[in-house]
Amino acid sequence: MSVHIVPHGRATEHIHRGLRAFGSVETIYLLTSDAFLSTGEELSSDLDQFGYEVHRRTIDAFDLRDVVDTIVNIAKENPGKEMYINITGGTNLVAGGSTSSAFFIGATPYYVLEPQNGEESIDDLVMRLPTPKQPLTFEIDGLQREVLTIVGRWDQQGRTGVIYRDIGEELGETPQKISYHVNRLVDHGLLETENEGRSKQVYLTDMGRLYLSWTA
Repeated sequence: MSVHIVPHGRATEHIHRGLRAFGSVETIYLLTSDAFLSTGEELSSDLDQFGYEVHRRTIDAFDLRDVVDTIVNIAKENPGKEMYINITGGTNLVAGGSTSSAFFIGATPYYVLEPQNGEESIDDLVMRLPTPKQPLTFEIDGLQREVLTIVGRWDQQGRTGVIYRDIGEELGETPQKISYHVNRLVDHGLLETENEGRSKQVYLTDMGRLYLSWTA
């Protein structure tokens, strides 16, 4: 049995089409913004009549972190279950956040097309995107985890673009050792660096924020 995470706006037909393409849907999480609370209520009632277990989560459709955190928390509530995310509805930011989250938690994102001639099969209308199960196949620990954690804490405080020496002084390590671990974190997509004169500035990526949120 599978779990489907479904952001939505005013239009909802694509949601029904998408669900018909999957034969073992057990639970649906509707992600509803404040602008479409009444639509969410109607949709929840409609899906409930079809026998689905429906949960609703209110999201800020213009806050990437809120979208990502909501999806991560849903995944935490459903360990070991097959996860799908319908990325058709909601704002572009919601679609982007949902897709990024799908890659992180190992869910399959899918997009539902509008019928053009009425003769298409459901399978023709539902486009499943490939999902490399990347981030959760590795664990960050030791000094590498400490580097990521301190950069993440500073990011939350609004301090970005730190240099190796800043991190080294905080952790009592040499800039050379910090450089090694930063490069490994860059390889994982959790940090990124930018040349600034003779120094490199270190930034937390959205994937890095997601990883810290997941593993906190």
